[in-house]
Amino acid sequence: MKPMQIRDYDLLVIGECYVEFRCDGDICLCDSFEKDVGGADAVVAATAARLGSGVSFVSAIARDPFHGIIRERLLAQGINIDHVVTSGGYNGIYFTSSRFPEQREYLFHRPGNAAESIIPSMVYDDLVDNCKIVYASSELQSVSRPARHTIFKALEFAHRNKTMVAYDTNLRLQRWSLDDAKEALWSVLPFVDVIFPSAPDESKALFGYERPTDVIGFLWDRNVQIVVVKTGAEGCVVGYNGKIEEFPQVTSSEPVSNVTLIGSAFIGGFLHYIARGQDPFAAAEFANSVALFKGIRGGGINSLPTINDLKT
Repeated sequence: MKPMQIRDYDLLVIGECYVEFRCDGDICLCDSFEKDVGGADAVVAATAARLGSGVSFVSAIARDPFHGIIRERLLAQGINIDHVVTSGGYNGIYFTSSRFPEQREYLFHRPGNAAESIIPSMVYDDLVDNCKIVYASSELQSVSRPARHTIFKALEFAHRNKTMVAYDTNLRLQRWSLDDAKEALWSVLPFVDVIFPSAPDESKALFGYERPTDVIGFLWDRNVQIVVVKTGAEGCVVGYNGKIEEFPQVTSSEPVSNVTLIGSAFIGGFLHYIARGQDPFAAAEFANSVALFKGIRGGGINSLPTINDLKT
């Protein structure tokens, strides 16, 4: 096992990429859209990288008309894409609108099949052993059985070799059934050190609890060390080392214009701070500021904060 202090990357993200089309009005009526790289896992990677973390990304990009722009924009954030393969098929596309800032409006036009090329052989021991934290979410697990096996392989190896494992439950019932989502979650839960469920709806569906304190107790009983319950505009509740603290989202004089993937920006900020040796409570406060910045700025990955943005 490589000593933690000499690992080359803070974060290894295993996930898929989308092309995001963003507008300010009704998705079906708008004539003009802004285009960017999107997807929950890609935003986690981009957020941490823009804040200064060393980030390695395992993914697949289809050789369709968007292939070049996806690679270019990931590289522009400072993400290592040596382990992003080129596949056949096409990349996932979704449309999102900021018409109602307090709501998330998405229209997925088929998730795309590039991520079906993510297979267990893409993850090997030295890759995992060269990162401080390994992160994955249920979004990739929903793509295919091989994708599920890829995440299982990476998280199991990381756990066995005492590398921190972070996981976002990220329930998306338009992509698969609740039973399948639960099966995938429970298959990797024994390996997870940090988990990011959302409350109340997601936590009720997956664990049977709505209150963050109940969710934290339930997951502590399953040996998850750090439980970060995202509560939307209210902020988050963190349970760690027998202590539970609530972190309300701070108010701002500037309006929140777009909440698209704001939770993924939060996770990227949280893991960046953890990789810096900070405790989970300090990480939660920092991650709230990252999420607020993303909500105010809106936009795609180029609008995510750098560390200097958060100092002003």
